[in-house]
Amino acid sequence: MKTNLIKLYMAGVMLITLYTACNKKEVASPDQGKVVKLTINGNSTEQLEFIYKDEVIATPKDPNKFNINTLLSVNGQDEELKIRKKGTTEILQSKKITNTPYAQNINIYYDGKKIYENSLTLLLKGYAISGELEFLIDGELAGAGSSAIEKNLTILMDNNGTRELTIRKKGETAILLTKTISATPANQSLVFLFDGISIVGNVQLDPPANPQNMMIKARFKTSFPLQFKNVDVDLVFYTRVLTSPPLNVGTKVTPEIRFTLQKDGTFNTIELPPLPGPEYVYCYDIYEKGTNIEPYNPGTPLTITGYTIKPNEGRVSSAYINFSYTMIDFQAGKSKLLILTDGTRTGIIAGVKSTFISGGRVNDLSQYFQ
Repeated sequence: MKTNLIKLYMAGVMLITLYTACNKKEVASPDQGKVVKLTINGNSTEQLEFIYKDEVIATPKDPNKFNINTLLSVNGQDEELKIRKKGTTEILQSKKITNTPYAQNINIYYDGKKIYENSLTLLLKGYAISGELEFLIDGELAGAGSSAIEKNLTILMDNNGTRELTIRKKGETAILLTKTISATPANQSLVFLFDGISIVGNVQLDPPANPQNMMIKARFKTSFPLQFKNVDVDLVFYTRVLTSPPLNVGTKVTPEIRFTLQKDGTFNTIELPPLPGPEYVYCYDIYEKGTNIEPYNPGTPLTITGYTIKPNEGRVSSAYINFSYTMIDFQAGKSKLLILTDGTRTGIIAGVKSTFISGGRVNDLSQYFQ
């Protein structure tokens, strides 16, 4: 009896061993397929089809943005995912599908001409003093803007590739700025100013060295191009009470502050010290650089019959009715980007008909570069 039990036990062990060996052999079989999870993200200007093993596995209903999740069986060798436009047979691109890892991801961005692997967002932020600008990617128009510009461009990219951004004035072929766009980072920006002739890129407004002062970055633009001598100018600063009568003389800053600006429109910077009080503002007179001579030749509208050009001495311009346009508003610790102009005002002082040439409209562009 005992011998029979031992034989029965040994037979059971052999059966279990044989069963286990068979199971191991089945799991290790090279013919056994593997399953991977594939995610396809992206967008397209046209409807696409994704083909795997000669079968269409997905056709996004909305090509503008799609997210596809599917399970694929992969044999021992690598397989291919093929991409084509719906209704065509031409394969636009093939992507390798491997049997590992389990989770795999593919990005597809199709612009109607080429499939890219990635995309980035380029923020264009700036100001065009005149005209309309066009923005091109590799020579193709991608957007346009005028005056205050804040625009996001989506740029399709190859992995580790580059593309070229160019900017031109609408209706012209001359390139104002060229910038190479790299594949990373995913969010990039270009801050610029177009002065009507050229582009100043990556405009930065640095804080004043003395936090009690105000930094201004400015250029001069005349309102009288026919009379302007086309010379470098000095702006000489005065202070005045905001509510003082328009023909009253201002108070010249002591020691004298002369801010030189080039005739070519180059931006220069200066720090202005604090004003005497909150009721005061800055204004300025305009002279030829290094002199006290107005930088204008006589002629309309500067020379009016019966009126004599007199030193301005801190009087306000012809736009006196709107202080915010003609005065420099002081803000301690701030930096501002300004277009400073000229203007005229006539009046009778001590019985003399006089014309005063002074600071004109102050165009504050700071908000576009913060």
